[in-house]
Amino acid sequence: MIPSDVLNPLILSAYTKEITWLEASTKHSLDEFIDTFYATRTRVHEVINDLTDEQVSYASNVHPFWTISESITHLIYTQGFYHNKLLDISTSQLPHIIEAARGFGEGAKQKIPAQDLIVSLNAATERIQTVIEQTRNLSNPEKTEKSPAFGLCNYNTWMLLMLAHEVDHLRQIVAMKRVSRTGE
Repeated sequence: MIPSDVLNPLILSAYTKEITWLEASTKHSLDEFIDTFYATRTRVHEVINDLTDEQVSYASNVHPFWTISESITHLIYTQGFYHNKLLDISTSQLPHIIEAARGFGEGAKQKIPAQDLIVSLNAATERIQTVIEQTRNLSNPEKTEKSPAFGLCNYNTWMLLMLAHEVDHLRQIVAMKRVSRTGE
């Protein structure tokens, strides 16, 4: 697993275009990106497991973050985009997700009950783990595609981008969990 004090600067350097996402994805092994993604997703599960409907729907007037409901539903919806990208860049014959995000911020829904979020996230986690496990050994690091938003990407790059997205929303979810308890 990649420690956060190493991962966060790497993500920032790619996000700020100090290096490309493709270059960033060469800094660690595919296994490290996958293990870190799994650990991050586990952390998301842990953070939301004990929340109430009120907490997942809480919107702060002070903080610019999405509600936890919006963050989780957005993560689940955009996961379809990464699911398809991992299939496209590998030699897998698994089916694509028909409804997948095409832009930023898609899929966010307010006021979804906490238990529904947990069930949906569990199902989404099973789906993405299946895709990762069935494609990780079918990827060719030399095979790339051009993304308008992220430049040249290979399998490792898409894994890093999915991980970076997960890390970003985990931060927001943790912050909103704290704020929902204090009422800020």
